[in-house]
Amino acid sequence: MIQSVIGGILNYGVWAVLLLAGIAVTAMGRRNHGSAALIGMFGCILLLVGVAFNAFTAYVLFPSMISSLGSGPTLLITPLISLVLHASGTGLLIWAVVARRKPSQPAQPPQGPPGPQGPGWQQPPANWQQQPYQQQPGWQTPPQQPYGGAQG
Repeated sequence: MIQSVIGGILNYGVWAVLLLAGIAVTAMGRRNHGSAALIGMFGCILLLVGVAFNAFTAYVLFPSMISSLGSGPTLLITPLISLVLHASGTGLLIWAVVARRKPSQPAQPPQGPPGPQGPGWQQPPANWQQQPYQQQPGWQTPPQQPYGGAQG
């Protein structure tokens, strides 16, 4: 008897912890996944209610109802309620997997003007091709070879 009670508590406890973690994860993912995360969170909540209902019926309702009324109505109604809760929760989780997500946001452009050298690269002036070549002060022009290579 005590082993079945401990096993049941462990079973319901593990399910409760997993579903609470699922609720927390889907609540955090709501910003990125939108309504899909919300649907998944409602599915986890329904499954958690189903686990709580099953634990309540197993440890509180069944022992008292069976001893006072017999097993007739209790054995008919409680599995039906459990089935509806678990089927609805699982259906919501499946719906959340296939639900449309928010469209992804475009990446933020880097700060500074764009260019081949990365952010912060200075764009040349608009008329840069029209300006004649100006030698920088302090630089010397190297001697030029005649066209065609070395003299011969």
